[in-house]
Amino acid sequence: MRAYPHWSIRTANQSDRASITALLSSTQWKHQHLDWVNALDLLGEVPFLLALEHGLPAGCLACPPDPPTVAWLRLFAVAADYTPSHLWGQLWPEASVQAVSAGATQAATLLSGDWLAPLLLESGFEHTNDVIFLEWRGEAPPYVPIERGHVRLMRAEDFAFLAEVDRRSFNLIWQHSLDTLRKAFRLAAIATVVECDGQPVGYQVSTASIYGAHIARLAVAPEWQGHGMGKALVSDVLRRFSRQGMDRVSVNTQADNEQSLQIYRRLGFHQTGSRYPVYQIELVPH
Repeated sequence: MRAYPHWSIRTANQSDRASITALLSSTQWKHQHLDWVNALDLLGEVPFLLALEHGLPAGCLACPPDPPTVAWLRLFAVAADYTPSHLWGQLWPEASVQAVSAGATQAATLLSGDWLAPLLLESGFEHTNDVIFLEWRGEAPPYVPIERGHVRLMRAEDFAFLAEVDRRSFNLIWQHSLDTLRKAFRLAAIATVVECDGQPVGYQVSTASIYGAHIARLAVAPEWQGHGMGKALVSDVLRRFSRQGMDRVSVNTQADNEQSLQIYRRLGFHQTGSRYPVYQIELVPH
């Protein structure tokens, strides 16, 4: 535990779930990472820090490494009576030290609010990319034939192979661990793989809600990219959602991922204008 006048900072645990939930529901100062991991499910992992003043929650910050060397900022929240800069100054230095001890070599943030950007920049983060959103609104998706192979539903026995596909398909900060892939599968509305010569060579995972569907992940092994596999996966899932009566499907990708953008545009997706900056910093052992 690291102490300040009237303050204490410690690792949050399961007994803090109710107080952190109350904090998140009562403050405007909160950053939550945009993916399928509920930050509260990370309680007990390192680093997940809780700042207390006189025993009451003042703020929290969670960035456990996943993938193993990347500490994504998954949660940063500040109670209404405190300033974000003060809490960030208390929590980030300790969290970054713990992240390095846990194996992280870099940290990253997918910015969900402009208020956080100055704090990141002051701490040495750099704006490295943007995540942009696109949307499909029910245009008839074309059938995309595959010369070799077919699209089928994902199975649990695919996970290890697909985690390797994921690792080889993305830069380090965008990779998913095997555990994250399992979580995605559990929450998926539709999860499919494209299989060639009896082996999965790509996959997609999509979620759904009353507001529409979202293609949360699309990956194709590097040696199979450019052969229509990604386009076939997206076309197939659009047709599956269309048969379920869904006419609104969103997706996001990096602004510099021209290959993915080409696939989505050719299948009728259009940019929505929503854009989330990506900030990164190299973590140096202390």
